[in-house]
Amino acid sequence: MFEALMPYRKESSTLLSQQIAAQVFPQAILFSGARYGGRLTLAMETARVLSCQDDGAGWCTCTSCKQFATYGMSNVVVVGTRDHKSRIEAALVNFAELRTEESRRQLVRTMRIMLLQYHGALLESADQKGSSAFDAASNVDEALMEIESASPGDFPRLAEMIRSVLKPLYAQFKRTVTLSIGQVRSLQEWTMQTSFGNVPRFIILEGVEQSNEGARNSLLKLLEEPPEHTFVMLISEYPARLLPTILSRLQRHHVRPFSEEEKNLLLSTVFFADGAKYRNLEEYMLERSGVPCKQITAQGVMFVQSILEKRVLPREQLDVLCDELDEPIRLEYFLKEIQTIVRQRFLEGALTDREASRLVSIAGEAEQKASVFNQSRKLLVESLHYRLLEVR
Repeated sequence: MFEALMPYRKESSTLLSQQIAAQVFPQAILFSGARYGGRLTLAMETARVLSCQDDGAGWCTCTSCKQFATYGMSNVVVVGTRDHKSRIEAALVNFAELRTEESRRQLVRTMRIMLLQYHGALLESADQKGSSAFDAASNVDEALMEIESASPGDFPRLAEMIRSVLKPLYAQFKRTVTLSIGQVRSLQEWTMQTSFGNVPRFIILEGVEQSNEGARNSLLKLLEEPPEHTFVMLISEYPARLLPTILSRLQRHHVRPFSEEEKNLLLSTVFFADGAKYRNLEEYMLERSGVPCKQITAQGVMFVQSILEKRVLPREQLDVLCDELDEPIRLEYFLKEIQTIVRQRFLEGALTDREASRLVSIAGEAEQKASVFNQSRKLLVESLHYRLLEVR
């Protein structure tokens, strides 16, 4: 069990293996921790092991494990606020450049994770606009079949073909929307349907803390008495924002950040990249997808320095900054970098504990507003700048 993840996630893999072997794995679990830390990968591998028709070994070739190898199984639904576009674009770049079986596998699995959000169990809960996304997802799935049988020489051409097929789906993405009441009800109905051979079903929910009260209350009812052979897995970067009543029904599993050694090993063996060039897996993924992380970090340093010096940035400079943060993922990365840089300045003695805590809190609030309310980036960045100056 979890053999493929042991080199990078030994602690989590060992614990989960022990729980499954002892038949004490919970029906409701929370995987918490920073993004790009392997939380969803652990959840998917857990689902594979629990679905396995044999002993869950990583090399198993039973019918279920063959489906999980390409994430082509039908007993898993994923709903959440994941930034699929950046991950897919990074996988497409590797697919076209490396032309290896591993880059093919990574692309197929990355795209199928996105397609699990368009599982048939959720079709009835989709509105008219959402229904068109299901049609687009079907076209993407057909394109993936061509990739799975293609020769390496066709990889660059197929990468461009995939980008074309993905355009309608990218346009449908709403990263500000997570779980709805209708989706919870559809998932409940799905879990009550008879399955052949009592195959377990898995509901993986990411970013539930951003959903509305009605959706959270509906989820609570599902968590109180999960149907037999049904597992609910929540993934959260901010578990403290979840309702206490939801948390009380979940077994918590914290996924710690990768160590420097684990990060380097993962990047070199899975992505064939030089780990020393990237601070973490997130920076690697975003850089490969075209997000200028190092440039955004430099802007963050300039932004925080102006706060430390109590210096108002000229409007022209703020306008240039906002223009560079022209996508939600860039703005979100910038706001996270602000928090990281403030913490670093505190450790260097440039800020008091009270000042640093307040600055991080305000920047965190801005990050949450950016992801939940889709606020104007120019208004958000300018407002953040002046609020931080007031605190300083």
